[in-house]
Amino acid sequence: MTFSLHVDAAKFRSHLVSVMNGYASSGADLVPVIKGNGYGFGRGILAGEASRLGCSRIAIGTVWELGQSLADFSGEILVLEPFNVVDESAVVQWRKHLEHNAERIIVTASNLDLASVRSAGAKNIYLEGKTSLSRFGMLHFDMQSLENFSDMKVLGLSLHLPIAQSPTKVDVTTEISAAFNGADLSKSMTELWNWIVLYEELSTKHSLPKQVSISHITEKQVRSLKKMLQNYKFDLDIEVRIGTKLWLGEPDALQATGTVLQIHELLHRQTVGYQQIDSGNHKRLVVVSGGTAHGVAMAAPTNASSLRKRGVAIAEGLSQAIGKVRSPFSYQGKNLDFVEPPHMQVSMLWSNDSNLAVGDTLVCNVRNTTTNFDSVIGLD
Repeated sequence: MTFSLHVDAAKFRSHLVSVMNGYASSGADLVPVIKGNGYGFGRGILAGEASRLGCSRIAIGTVWELGQSLADFSGEILVLEPFNVVDESAVVQWRKHLEHNAERIIVTASNLDLASVRSAGAKNIYLEGKTSLSRFGMLHFDMQSLENFSDMKVLGLSLHLPIAQSPTKVDVTTEISAAFNGADLSKSMTELWNWIVLYEELSTKHSLPKQVSISHITEKQVRSLKKMLQNYKFDLDIEVRIGTKLWLGEPDALQATGTVLQIHELLHRQTVGYQQIDSGNHKRLVVVSGGTAHGVAMAAPTNASSLRKRGVAIAEGLSQAIGKVRSPFSYQGKNLDFVEPPHMQVSMLWSNDSNLAVGDTLVCNVRNTTTNFDSVIGLD
């Protein structure tokens, strides 16, 4: 019951190099983000690809991913989940890994309790500022009040920007407007600049490294930022953390497939499946590898932020109401309908196409960040 991800290695790796070179030419170092399910590839495979690119640092999601990452990657590892002393189970993990690998681990500190970070054994930290993403981070006033950095090396400022741009009008000072010089005046870029000004003061006061690590910033925005830094004579290095755009930015290089394991010819009307669904006019029932354990039909929720998206949601709801649910599996460009919700390892589909045979593969349109493949083919 193998559900596979096929990778065109040449096309995939060409894209990786292109992204890295693009950010390098704009004036930023790239740090690959390798977290969660490893964007469908698996974290181990992506750690190998980061090494192939010559990266000396990667970023991961949580402390629970540290064990595998330390084994898979020989360089520095930035943990994006901030240290939080109230998460007792996580603190145990922090202490265990920092005891022997503190020089390779970079801890994100998002509040004033640096004493707890220090007591866990951290040697290298990023100070995280709170952005309009409103997830983690210190406020401006909090960061300004920091004083004691003894026994720990602050590497710089970390910022996690939102992906979407707020429709709210951004009011900026004359100084900020002049700094941008007619360039990107989005809310996220404005708050980024405000944080940079604050960190410039903090780093000068405490002789901290002049570096900022940023997520969700484009090459064009990096160029604008570099020009602003030059105008204000700020000597600041920019590090950009990239995940989705790096690993999944060349969809033509990736294809998910399931294997047709069984085809049942229905000679008469009958009920089938766990839910004993009436076969109706369907003549062939297809069993294909790929189910909920792999993430098939388990897509993350999305906001119906446009009329088109709302229309799609309504249409899908009506189809489900009459028992017709389109699956992500397709044959010769046509999506097949589910017989019933997918099972754990397989899905049951309707198809009257007599050309479809046992052993054939069906293309499956899935979201890689919510999918677990049994096999990744092409990156050996």
